[in-house]
Amino acid sequence: MNNSQIGESILEGLGGPENISHFTHCATRLRVTPQSNAAIDKTKIEKIPGVLSIIEQSGQTQVVLGDKVEGVYNEMLKLPGMSNVGGGTVDANTEHEGNKPGILTRVFDVLSDSFRPLLWALLGTSMILTLIVFLQQFGFFGQYTDLTGQVVNIDIVNGPRLSDPEAAAAMLNEWRAAFPFWFILLAASLSVLQFMPIMIGATAAKRLGANMWVGAAIPAALMTGTFQGFQDIAVDGVVQVPFFGLEIPLYVFNYTGQIFPPLFAAALLAPLERFLKKVIPTMLHMVFVPMISVMILVPLTAFVVGPIGIRFALGISDVIGNVNEVAPWLVGGLIAGLYLFMVPLGLHWPLNAVMINNLQTMGTDFIQSPMGAYNFAVFGLVTGVAIRAKNNKELRQTATGAAASGLLGGISEPSLYGVVLRYKRVFPLILVPAIIGGATISALGVKSYAFAFTSLLSIPAMQPSALYAIGLAIAFFGALAGVLVFGYESKTQRAESDAARAAAVSTADTTESAVAPAATPATSVAAPAAAATVGAATSAAAAPWASDSETEIVLGAPLEGRAIPLSEVPDPIFAAAKLGKGAAIEPTGNTVVAPAAGKVTATMSSGHAVGLKLDSGVELLIHVGIDTVNLAGKGFDVKVEKGQQVAAGDVLLTFDPAIITEAGYPLVTPVLVTNTVKFEDVTGEVGPVALGDTLLKITTK
Repeated sequence: MNNSQIGESILEGLGGPENISHFTHCATRLRVTPQSNAAIDKTKIEKIPGVLSIIEQSGQTQVVLGDKVEGVYNEMLKLPGMSNVGGGTVDANTEHEGNKPGILTRVFDVLSDSFRPLLWALLGTSMILTLIVFLQQFGFFGQYTDLTGQVVNIDIVNGPRLSDPEAAAAMLNEWRAAFPFWFILLAASLSVLQFMPIMIGATAAKRLGANMWVGAAIPAALMTGTFQGFQDIAVDGVVQVPFFGLEIPLYVFNYTGQIFPPLFAAALLAPLERFLKKVIPTMLHMVFVPMISVMILVPLTAFVVGPIGIRFALGISDVIGNVNEVAPWLVGGLIAGLYLFMVPLGLHWPLNAVMINNLQTMGTDFIQSPMGAYNFAVFGLVTGVAIRAKNNKELRQTATGAAASGLLGGISEPSLYGVVLRYKRVFPLILVPAIIGGATISALGVKSYAFAFTSLLSIPAMQPSALYAIGLAIAFFGALAGVLVFGYESKTQRAESDAARAAAVSTADTTESAVAPAATPATSVAAPAAAATVGAATSAAAAPWASDSETEIVLGAPLEGRAIPLSEVPDPIFAAAKLGKGAAIEPTGNTVVAPAAGKVTATMSSGHAVGLKLDSGVELLIHVGIDTVNLAGKGFDVKVEKGQQVAAGDVLLTFDPAIITEAGYPLVTPVLVTNTVKFEDVTGEVGPVALGDTLLKITTK
């Protein structure tokens, strides 16, 4: 499917444009705020090719697409009814049906939604700074330059540190004259970081439902030369401002690169705008609403909101920094370990804000470097999954793509949602090497000089790079070795995968069973729809179990009971048709028979499932009960062997329902077409079925 087709299918699954109140995207996910969760067909969206996962978080429905996300997003904006939805504003007070996230969740949502639109530009410009830092290691460009543009060292080897501001400024101008082109690139690399308050003011205001340009104007006022000129008359950073007989202290800060002041100002702007629009006539909104908003909020931000925001950021940084001074290995290990749980919940965004604040105010950051150990542990794990998943083509492709996206682009979400969260037993395989790698990186004193997604290309942004690479190698190869040794599937998942793979017969299987071994004669049962007994010698075409035509294959029920939709099976893998479309049966009998002539391709040692390849080309998996593999064969009696030819009505296995029920496992039995992709569609009947009654209708291509 191309991006347009994927977008159309996703929109249909979301309930159409009328069910979307807010629509945006981040690096790997579509983020949708729905009017009603009930209108969303989650199962349908999960089945769309290219969709890695769909999750509900913080009142949002998030569709994980990996590197396709921007293309799909742009195509969806072109669809009818979507022109006024994409990138729209959201009233922070709006309560959608079934969703009312807590205040902390809403704060994190606003924080992350304010950053996402800037990531493209932020990462691009930061990579330019990474290039400059990298070249400086070889003596090119002659000196380190921090993110404020001030000379720190004249020469990376022998140059003296310049403590005299006038001498530093003179040297800076000398180097600017000597290397003008590189200073132009330096300006490009610092553009987003330095003017971050204006950009955050705009995106945060838009997210909260206020005018984005008024949101940008408020922090911009504090970055003008007029306001910054107060520094020349400030005493210890404070100017006493007369106001109606009082003297109000104005704390003069450099707001360049600050994150929290514009966020706090936007949080005040949104309700202020709503109030002003209520009390001011509509015809005067354009002039007086922004005028009054700016007149109120610029002074309020200068006197109160701005200083609070700066001190808030410094407070977080100081707390972590103080611990880092005493036990850097502890900070590094905690950051690398906690990221695995923080990213799916969106809790990593506050740390990202602190990283950016550290880079802008101090020129370096100590949080981002150990975080890289988490990313590389994840990338190492999915690389190992790609190596081990030899018999699972879909998983291998997903893992290979996720590993490439991570190692080259630094994006961990395809790995996280495409592999890690599907196989939760890999958590320890990520955590142990990530914590060790993160602790090593921090203990070695590695710091970041630019904000960048952690990848092979961004290694030069962390210094010393060689020591940083040691920590990344520990994380990557530790996780890789872990998955190669211990695997990635739980016992149940491994059994299900084995059954599904065996049902999809390979060429080798066909060759192996060209001459069927002498098998135990299959027991026959009477087909209720016919007077005659159907045995191994009976032609499938003559039996009521199945019928084939050029356009449709009809299969009978292999088990007595009540047929239900696959979506009602109490197992997410079966319910989402991950192993193939089909139907399920709540059994009233205890005998499973072949629905048509074919060959047995799999029999489980636990006896709970049988795989068939029918003469019609349909590959079938019949799975008795859910999680019944854990019974280790108790209550099951398999009557056939792998490679054995069977006819319609031949008994495949019998089971004891009482044993399964007493063990606490559901009896519901999925009947799946594991090679669904070879057919146009597979539909299942619903209602009571006897042996041989129509259960599945398979439309051929």
